[in-house]
Amino acid sequence: MPIEFRPVPKPVSKPKEKPRYKERKPKKRKKLETFKGRTIPPAKVRGSISKKEYGKVIEIYGHNCAYCFSSYIEMHHIRFRSQQGRGTYRNLIPLCKEHHGLAHRNRVFADQLRRERIQAYGEWYWADKFDLWKQNLIPNTTDKAFEDFMLKEEVKAREAVCTNQD
Repeated sequence: MPIEFRPVPKPVSKPKEKPRYKERKPKKRKKLETFKGRTIPPAKVRGSISKKEYGKVIEIYGHNCAYCFSSYIEMHHIRFRSQQGRGTYRNLIPLCKEHHGLAHRNRVFADQLRRERIQAYGEWYWADKFDLWKQNLIPNTTDKAFEDFMLKEEVKAREAVCTNQD
């Protein structure tokens, strides 16, 4: 049986029709946390440092590192944002690049910063008005109620330090 040459055309694919624009799925929004009928801002917003809070920290410590007085500073959250530390001036300290890195690498140094802050401002130094309200420590989320509570905590902290020194 002789082999015959039978040419077969190559398969031709038809180009697929491309839509003029790609339909995008809407982004899923995270469900906002509510407590007692009020919406609580997300942790990212509450942990960020506002210009007002940054200015208060600079007013307290100046434009220098709190330890070596270097003029190049980075703001450090004493209680880390990952541990629900907020961007309030009581939870912030200006540190140079070396001390800021040390605060994140060396647990002893970070714990020392926390102890100093507890002695100065009390146990709730890291919290914002929403944290205190959720713990039923203040009646509402007004700045006045928050500041009144924090001032009382500062007085208690100073009294505790004075009684420990005697």
